[in-house]
Amino acid sequence: MKKNCLILLVILAFASCKKEADPIEFTTISGTITNMNTNTISIENQRYSKTLQLDASGKFKDTLQIEDGVFVLKNGADNIVLELKSGYDLDISYDANKLIETLNFSGLGAVNNNYFADRNRLDASSDLRDLNAYYTLDKPAFDRKLANTKRTLENLLSDTPGLDSVIVKSEQRSNQQFMVFLQRSYPQKHLLLSSLPKGVKSPSFSYPDIHGKKVSLKDLKGNYVYIDVWATWCGPCKVQIPYLKDIEEKYKDKNIEFIGISIDTQENKGKWESMVKQRDLKGHQLLADNDWKSTFVMEYFISGIPRFILIDPNGNIVSPDAPRPSDPALIKLFNELNI
Repeated sequence: MKKNCLILLVILAFASCKKEADPIEFTTISGTITNMNTNTISIENQRYSKTLQLDASGKFKDTLQIEDGVFVLKNGADNIVLELKSGYDLDISYDANKLIETLNFSGLGAVNNNYFADRNRLDASSDLRDLNAYYTLDKPAFDRKLANTKRTLENLLSDTPGLDSVIVKSEQRSNQQFMVFLQRSYPQKHLLLSSLPKGVKSPSFSYPDIHGKKVSLKDLKGNYVYIDVWATWCGPCKVQIPYLKDIEEKYKDKNIEFIGISIDTQENKGKWESMVKQRDLKGHQLLADNDWKSTFVMEYFISGIPRFILIDPNGNIVSPDAPRPSDPALIKLFNELNI
């Protein structure tokens, strides 16, 4: 019995020593940020967050004990998506004044991350972030542009030797889904943009607000008008509310009016009123007179919500399908219009 106990103790001691001797794999991350926005960066995702200090020249280096996955590096307003794995020794460099153009990775793990940086540059330099550039084309031109986009995306993958096979398969699947999405959405989007192009007079509306006062488009002449077509039962609509409130606050002293047009049924008027009050919705909150069949809704070919519309101070269309509040493209559009 004593012998068995002694053997057991030796095994346990060896196992304990062996465990302590096993190396813990870390991810080493370093880099240099020129023209940095702040003197710290954070590396984070839903399960992890760590803040790193930059020195006076914008350099940083640290080791992270993380689970393999996708992370975001934040420096002020800059957000960089990173793919990190245990054992990576990744170096990052970029100029904060020209982030997209200058972002570069070196070291172990650079291939995958440089691919995503190149994909981001491709998106920024092409029409991949402006789908209306596809939808405004006639069908033959649309088909040619789609085929060219497909080749460009395929070439980016094939021109990146050493890319992780999992990423290759994921990107191939994502690219295919993007092609299918464009093809399926083209008929309706093309009809909308060809029927209601930029610069033409906008269809009008005159609906009661939450206090029962009628508000019409002509009442808002002299200001840009950003319209949110929504409903209380629409989950994606409610996701946009915090972003919309932030933008309303940022532009509260500018020449722009914010309108919410609910397509809730008249039977659900009470529910609409309650949500407007509970969520403290700002701007002019209106209830359309005939839900999906309301004239304004039908004239804008609205078959899905949320839909956002931007109209200029003269009552002409800027965009019949404007970016959502959560999309940085909206602020870019406002800036281009000097709002």
